[in-house]
This record gives sequence, C-alpha cells and structure tokens, in this order.
Amino acid sequence: MQRREQLRGIALTIIGGIFWGLAGVCGQYLFEERGLTAKWLVSVRLVLAGLILLLTVWAKQKKQMFEIWREKRDVFQLIMFGIFGMAFCQLSYYVAVETSNAGTATVLQYTAPIIIMLYVSVRNKKVPQRIEMLALVLAVGGTFLLATHGNITNLAISTETLVWGLASAVAMALYNLIPGELMKKFGTFNVIGWGMLIGGIFLCVFIKPWHVIGMWDIYTVLAMAAVILVGTILSFTTYMEGVRLIGASKASLFASVEPVTATFMTVVFMGAAFQFVDFIGLAGILGAVLMLSLLKKE
Repeated sequence: MQRREQLRGIALTIIGGIFWGLAGVCGQYLFEERGLTAKWLVSVRLVLAGLILLLTVWAKQKKQMFEIWREKRDVFQLIMFGIFGMAFCQLSYYVAVETSNAGTATVLQYTAPIIIMLYVSVRNKKVPQRIEMLALVLAVGGTFLLATHGNITNLAISTETLVWGLASAVAMALYNLIPGELMKKFGTFNVIGWGMLIGGIFLCVFIKPWHVIGMWDIYTVLAMAAVILVGTILSFTTYMEGVRLIGASKASLFASVEPVTATFMTVVFMGAAFQFVDFIGLAGILGAVLMLSLLKKE
C-alpha cells in the first residue's frame, strides 16, 4: 500500500509539472496566433483562477476562509504575496514567453531555487555547501549558454527576454518565501486563491482587461481554458496532492519535468528552434535544481 501511494504521489507530481509546462505553451500560442498580450492574459487568468480556487475553499471551509483578513499582519503579508509573489511572478514569466517562447522562459524561471539558496545563506550567515556551490555554477553556466550560445559577445535571446526571465526567477523566489507562515495558519489553497485574486485585481487597475483584445474563436477559448483550468487549478491540485503523498523535497524533484515539457512542446507544437547548446544549458539548470531538491531541508 505504501509503495502504491508513493507511485501515485510521483505520478501526480509529474502530471502537475506537465500541466504547468502546457500552460506556458498555450500562452505562447495565444500571443503568437491569437493576438493576446501577456498583461491581458495574466490579469484575466489570476482573477478567474483565484475565484475558482476560492470557491473550492468555500465548499470546505465556509466562513473560515475569511479569517485570514482579521489580523493586520496577515493582511499585509497576503497583499505582498498577491502583488509581488503572484502578480509579479505570473506577469514576468508570461512576458518572457511573449518575447521568446515557453521553453526558454520556463528554464530561466527555474533558476529560482538558486536565488532562494543564496537568500537563505545570507540570512543565516552560512556559507553554502559544496553541492550548493556546484548547483550555483551549473545554474549560472546554463543561463549563460541559453542567453549567448557560448559566445560572450552575442546575446542569443533578446535583452528583454533575459531580464524578464530572470525577473520571473526572482518573483518565483518571492512566491515561495513570502507566504510560508500564512499557509501554515490558513491552508495552501486558501492563501493561493486569495493571492491570485489580489494580484489579478491589482493588475486589472492598470491593464483594464475588460477591453477585450485578440482574435476569439473556439481555439482561443480552449487555449484560455487550458491556461486557467489545466495550467492553474488542475496543475496545483495534482502537485499539492503529490506533496502530501511523497513530501515537498521529492515533489519538487519530479516537478522539474516542467521545463522539459515546456521545451519539448515548444519545439514540437510551436516550431521553435533550439540548438544543441540550448539543451546543454537546460541540462545545467535542471541539474542545479535536482541537486538542491536532493539536499535535506531544515
């Protein structure tokens, strides 16, 4: 029975990572083929996904889901998470997709564990372990190869993509670091749902997504549904169930299938051209993530 649960947890975690990778590719399709923009997509996605998640929370917790709004400290932390963790993370990632492709954007975002490792080292005034330093070298080297194809005098991707991709990694680090205490007190789905809704409303103030853009047909609707339902609701649900069954460290290890999925789908379905050196860079960044995932966390 225990082995079956372990296998189920691994499968669910991998499925969650695949769903996340699929969301990036569907976003790229909406930008390239249907005339949507990253800003419009993210603001709509966050509001709708946040509402759907909160409805599922309401079904289980009822009025308890609003307890997160009682204490000023919790409210402040939740708002910071919604704006800087959720909205900034989603926006920077999808802008990187818009200016390049889902594979490149996802790989750049996966340098986030290195940023978290450096932050924890500075906060704890502790020199990183050898394996952490090796992970840092692999991640930096992998990013360098993706950005330059090994030629230091030439950028293989646009400066805009590099900046937004690395910004999404910083935002992903904030996404993981800010809400820790809140999730322990109020539950993961409650915090994520409110964070999405807050981040989406914040972006709507500036983006005004009620001015609908792009070409709308059944394919646009299906791609939007994939981004919102599959890439947000189902991905997070399957991943968190995997975490429950096998633990966060192992789950993050198997979720590393996301950049592989995004790169594969980008090449196959969107016709993006990746060179051999790009895959070396991808392997370097993935290797760094896997090393950090295998470390025992305090």
